[in-house]
Amino acid sequence: MLITKNIKQLLLLFALLGILLPALAQEPEVSASAAAQDCGLTLSGKAIDHDSREPLVGATILLVEKNISAITDVYGNYHFHHLCQGSYTIRATYVGYEETSTTFRLSSSAVRNITLHVDSRTLGAVEVVGSQADEQPQATETLTGRELAETQGLSLGESLKKLTGVSSVQTGPNVSKPVIHGLFGNRVLIINNGVRHESQQWGNEHAPELDPLMARKLTVVKGAAGVRYGSDAIGGIVLADPAPLPDSAGAKGAIGLIGSTNTRMGVVSGMAEGKLNRWPLSWRLHSSLKKAGSARTPDYRLHNTGFEEQNISAGLGYKRSRFSTELYYSYFHTKTGLLSAAHIGNLTDLANAIAREQPETTGDFSYTIERPYQDVTHQLAKAKGTYKTGEAGELQFTYGFQHNIRQEYDRHRRRDDSPELNLDLLTHTTELVWEHEPVGGLSGSIGASTIWQNNTYEGRALLPFFRNSTWGVFWQEQWRKGNLQLESGVRYEYKDLAIKRREQNQVLRPEYVFHNFSGSFGAIYDWGYHLILKGIVSYASRAPHTYELFANGLHNSAATFEFGNPDFISENAISTTGTLVYHSNHRLNGELSLYHNLIHNYIYLQLSPDYTLGISGAYLTGYYQQADARFWGGDLSLRFNITGNLVLENKTSVVRALNTETSSFLPYISPDRTDNTLRYTFSDKAGKAVSGAYVAAGGLLVARQHRSDAQSDPVLAAPANYFLLHAEAGTNLRIGKQELEVGVTGSNLLNTAYRDYQNRLRFFADEVGRILMFRVKVPLHFTRS
Repeated sequence: MLITKNIKQLLLLFALLGILLPALAQEPEVSASAAAQDCGLTLSGKAIDHDSREPLVGATILLVEKNISAITDVYGNYHFHHLCQGSYTIRATYVGYEETSTTFRLSSSAVRNITLHVDSRTLGAVEVVGSQADEQPQATETLTGRELAETQGLSLGESLKKLTGVSSVQTGPNVSKPVIHGLFGNRVLIINNGVRHESQQWGNEHAPELDPLMARKLTVVKGAAGVRYGSDAIGGIVLADPAPLPDSAGAKGAIGLIGSTNTRMGVVSGMAEGKLNRWPLSWRLHSSLKKAGSARTPDYRLHNTGFEEQNISAGLGYKRSRFSTELYYSYFHTKTGLLSAAHIGNLTDLANAIAREQPETTGDFSYTIERPYQDVTHQLAKAKGTYKTGEAGELQFTYGFQHNIRQEYDRHRRRDDSPELNLDLLTHTTELVWEHEPVGGLSGSIGASTIWQNNTYEGRALLPFFRNSTWGVFWQEQWRKGNLQLESGVRYEYKDLAIKRREQNQVLRPEYVFHNFSGSFGAIYDWGYHLILKGIVSYASRAPHTYELFANGLHNSAATFEFGNPDFISENAISTTGTLVYHSNHRLNGELSLYHNLIHNYIYLQLSPDYTLGISGAYLTGYYQQADARFWGGDLSLRFNITGNLVLENKTSVVRALNTETSSFLPYISPDRTDNTLRYTFSDKAGKAVSGAYVAAGGLLVARQHRSDAQSDPVLAAPANYFLLHAEAGTNLRIGKQELEVGVTGSNLLNTAYRDYQNRLRFFADEVGRILMFRVKVPLHFTRS
């Protein structure tokens, strides 16, 4: 009831803002001729501390459009002279304070004071993690810097679990996909280096084919973001962004080494990048190799769970003042063993395997990957160009080509040793976006995008041939006045899905057409005194995937017979999120986010209590179903600076979900969890070879999924709650002139035996036991500018 009441209040606030916006937006209009005649205007003001109201001496004030700056004097004053009428953006920076910027229209000489907040990340040696992006009304978190380094060697899904409100749905120890507020699969878009990631990702065990080692930061936007990124983003988006290409002449690089105790995994990565001296050309090369053997639970080995991975990428950039272009290519290949204990010969053995506390076959450690396994190759080529359209804005065009090949090998070998299922997906994507400069307080973008896909297969007919043609247009605007920022946008998508499948010796060619709409209205209000309020109401629509419509047979890598429904229609979601941010305090910082999501025609996979016996063995059985659903919950993240060097971090998330048609529970919903970490950062001493040293220890508590019953989980009841102890340590070393970054991360340090509710293979085996991961990074400088 409390959540519903808050949502009603938030909706009322948005309605009032919508009524007041036209009146607030009315500012005096200035003709072009008048603006051209009056270029003797002055802009001045003070830079002051938000809390003490004291002037800030030596702050840098940048007038973005003119690319000129001023330094505040002993009274905190700044001045700009000889300005013409028009829209301007001023950006203020000061050591120890958060950067701030504001956009306004200058029609006469004006005085504008700038208030800066203390940046708590610079207090003592405390580092604030999970940074907020207050430019967006959605709840947003970023994994970067030291926290990102602590996840190196993990998959994308496992890395993102460090963020509040994000968990993962797993298939065994090596395959995981991110879950945002209980939603996963095709409802969570992944944007890899600016390109929408497209692959055979309809299965829970189909992990995203990208290398997290390439990313400088991983950003999660929690909640519907369909206006900008497409109608599929009902649950949210994941942005994997590499560092920008170098903009200063010279060459540098880095070598990384990672080792793990449990799977005896070894990772080697290398990066080199630079910029030419006489030409505006920048470049980057990156490669990584991974190899791991069979994982171990606290009591036994998980037979045939090793994997190997090879990645390589290259980027080339050309940049002038008005025009720039970028070319990018990446190659990803992985071979992953599938847990042997999940592939059973007959119905009786399958029932016994599920009832057994540990697998009948475990085995010793081995790097050998036996049948069953999956072999995946993904290639991405990207071309992007930007052109500044005078003083009006910037035009961006991006083309992406992706080729995904997924091969699945059953436990029983064919005579020619070929895969039992070979899927081949070709994807072409384009996006054209024009971002305009602020006009009357409004800044935004308008654009169009297209997707063309062709999917073929060889072997068993699990997924039919299909051809997907999608195009969409969107318009998004942002308005600011004082401490208030409003944002709204709309998007329309047209999808044509042509199917070719065989049924009873007949070739059927059904064709589906979907019209999907998305829209959002959000607000950000800086209340002052360290408080920011954010809220958004959005509508998003997602067309069903081909697999959800026509799955029919053994999905070997999931160890399940799965069946779709060709009568499914589009999902429609109405999502409301409200967020309170308390920031820039020297002691306590945090964020509370509450959300409510109504999804009509929600599509989900429901396991059956009956098993299926096929030619290759006995397996679980799942049917895709569609019903109206309601999701609601909250995320809380807190950071308490106990001293200048000691900080306590808390990340807690709660998810609730309900089938509103039957008032029953939904499967695979994230259990409640809380993670508390105590981190100590050592003070650096001048002249010492050690810097940035830290240690941390904490515990993750995951509750039993009590919102589970015989209908939502008919095969096996939800497992018990569990507690995992983790710790991290790291430092920077200088040996002569050479720098080193070293660290160690430990998880499940108490070697706790447990099973995770969101693991598709929890029916057969425990989770992985104690893991220690060691990492070393060696920065290299080949030449200097």
